[in-house]
Amino acid sequence: MGGIAARPARYRRSPARNSAICLDFMPDRLSLWTFAPRPPYAADMSRPQIRQVLLRHAPAHGTAPTAIDGLDLIRVTRPVPLVPSLYPASLCLLVDGRKRVYFRGEAHTYGEGTLLCCTMPLPVKAEVPDARPEAPVLGLMISLDDPALVETLVAAEATGGLGPEGDADGSAEGLVVAPEDDAVVDAIHRLLQLLDDPCARSVLVDARRREFYFALLRSEAGRAVCRTMGPARNLARALAHIHAHITEPLAVDDLARIAGMSRAAFHRRFKAATGLSPLQFIKAVRLNNAAMMLAGGVGVAEAAGQVGYGSPSQFSREFRRLYGVAPRQWARNPAAARPSTGPRSPSPA
Repeated sequence: MGGIAARPARYRRSPARNSAICLDFMPDRLSLWTFAPRPPYAADMSRPQIRQVLLRHAPAHGTAPTAIDGLDLIRVTRPVPLVPSLYPASLCLLVDGRKRVYFRGEAHTYGEGTLLCCTMPLPVKAEVPDARPEAPVLGLMISLDDPALVETLVAAEATGGLGPEGDADGSAEGLVVAPEDDAVVDAIHRLLQLLDDPCARSVLVDARRREFYFALLRSEAGRAVCRTMGPARNLARALAHIHAHITEPLAVDDLARIAGMSRAAFHRRFKAATGLSPLQFIKAVRLNNAAMMLAGGVGVAEAAGQVGYGSPSQFSREFRRLYGVAPRQWARNPAAARPSTGPRSPSPA
């Protein structure tokens, strides 16, 4: 039986994929094989599409959870005064407007052209200086508290895909503002597309999320993530323990043991990452939680008890030391505690 004579394959450019498509790779039938990977969209192409998704899925002022775990959309239609906040390990992108975050006594402003990457849960203060209904601040937050991120890092490192700049050596950085990366923005856009397609979401969400993680790890913001997930990942484990048991007694020796470090090494690395000693950090998280409760209408004594303070008078003293005003004054007007250079540090401990 005679064989089929080989024919030179014909190619054309696919406008939808912008990649090389083979039209007759197999005899007598049309087959589509992609030989060249689709290059990432430029950020200025993805941004308008991301904005449209945000306008549809975050129609009102506030934070809107989505059908994708770990993805929250943000729409702010009025200025927000400086208030305490607990930032989870996450990446934040704003497509319109800007936001200011105070951490370690420094102000970090991010907006168009930048990404905010928080590599571990941190107590911060945040404000939105300018927002209006006709010109809202629009953005999103993607959680980095996901085992799939660690798996992606391990797989990328095994193939050398991160390069020397992605090495996980060095000290952990709790919060960084980095230049916007085209591949990261494109991966975010592709993840957001799944919000409008439940079928595609059920099939592709894990793959799109990993695509985002990989793009992030190769970006400048990803260097901080690599360092936190590398030798500093044990420090992140201790931080997670603090947040999970914040209302309980917490001993530095126990935290050092969780991190697998000596007390001295743990104290040194912890302060390098967060700007606070372990006890200062614990105190700041408790007071931040209490400040959010007070702003939400909870009474002073109840807030003190819920965050682990047995003495309301001690709570009031430490609250005033951190925020510059008494708890009752904060409850009436959180903006009254606005500092000029960032929040004060808790008392030395």
